[in-house]
Amino acid sequence: MNSIHVIAAVCCSFTLSLAQGIPPGYYATVDTTNASTLRTSLHAVIKDHTRFPYTSSATDTWDILNLASEDPSNGANIIDVYKNQSLAKQPGGNNFYDREHTWPNSYGFPNDGAANYPYTDCHMLFLSDPGYNSSRGNKPYSTCASGCTEKVTVLTNGQGGGSGAYPGNSNWTSGSGPTGSWETWIGKRGDVARAILYADVRYEGGFHSITGAPEPDLVATNNVALIAASNTGNNEPVAYMGLLSEILVWNAQDVPDAWERQRNDVVQSFQGNRNPFIDHPEWVDCLFNGACSTGTAFCFGDGTQTHACPCGNSGASGHGCANSAVSAGAFLKAMGSVVPDRVVLNISGTPATALGIYLQGDGLVAGATFGDGVRCTGGHLLRLAAKSAVLGASQFPEAGDASIVARSAALGDAILPGSVRYYQTYYRDPSASFCPAPTGNTWNVSNGTVITW
Repeated sequence: MNSIHVIAAVCCSFTLSLAQGIPPGYYATVDTTNASTLRTSLHAVIKDHTRFPYTSSATDTWDILNLASEDPSNGANIIDVYKNQSLAKQPGGNNFYDREHTWPNSYGFPNDGAANYPYTDCHMLFLSDPGYNSSRGNKPYSTCASGCTEKVTVLTNGQGGGSGAYPGNSNWTSGSGPTGSWETWIGKRGDVARAILYADVRYEGGFHSITGAPEPDLVATNNVALIAASNTGNNEPVAYMGLLSEILVWNAQDVPDAWERQRNDVVQSFQGNRNPFIDHPEWVDCLFNGACSTGTAFCFGDGTQTHACPCGNSGASGHGCANSAVSAGAFLKAMGSVVPDRVVLNISGTPATALGIYLQGDGLVAGATFGDGVRCTGGHLLRLAAKSAVLGASQFPEAGDASIVARSAALGDAILPGSVRYYQTYYRDPSASFCPAPTGNTWNVSNGTVITW
């Protein structure tokens, strides 16, 4: 048995138990104030990953992708991205499947080498049927408008299968090169879209901070001429891929599922970085659509409201009342689109590991003392979720949680289009002596945010 086969056998004997989800505090430094702060702070989190070789007798992209693409119903198999076929795991260089660059390497980084990070970045690589990979070539991702060739999928784990009707569960393609198009089937179009969006934020030019290797600035665009101009045969300082407008639609149509989240975990266990848009799809709306905030803040503990904080513990402007750890008080905000529901509620500024209860109401109260804070959410109240903070921040929903609309419906409150709901988060404060009136209280509450659905 040669060395490549040995490595592959060792790789494929691993189990996906190595994947542990989002590490605590991984996104703690991300600033979602606006698109600029989000891009800068998010890039700082996901840059400088560990590079593995494309092909090697040591651990390489084959080994990582064989784990990351594992069939959840058969650990000895992988599922390919375009044909959706479950295939027995193979060592590198096999005839059954190959590696697809979702961002075609011809656009900006065609020359592999120890200093070329995007070429081997497994967040951008997928296992693929060789014929389908060849048919896709370096065509941009786009809706196939007319004169299209169908590339069918296989029914696997309840997804895919069928043919003959556009779009169905098939891939569709036309033309060639930058002016051609490849429309990924519905079950994986969000996966490839988020790979492109990851590339746009991960690669901002400059140099790898640890190795000093130069990195390209990869930019998702709708400009076909810029995409074509990236196809030079050389590694380029700036390169383009698209079509961005279609990629954004695909991201919304096909939301992250358990298979994609597991894939993200596995790649991160090797490279050390994650695709943030699998963990936080709501950030796509902020970065690429400018929708960085949903709803309107209300019920502040900064002294501007009629009902004051109970012991003079006013917080900062727009926040809740001060707590024992943060004098500014906790801050609740909402991000993401309401249609489809991709809204995420995020609280920051609580004590480090505080348990937060996410509260939804369909009415208001003028203001009532609630522990060391002020509550204004009223009417029919629901406890949507309880989340423990990491470094003073938490959110609902997290990856894998039901959406707010779905959770509300499960609790008996169907949110219809045009409905208004009010949100606040109350949380435990470890210091019972922080606010002397009421004596010994260990609860506080954030500001509120109101969302029109």
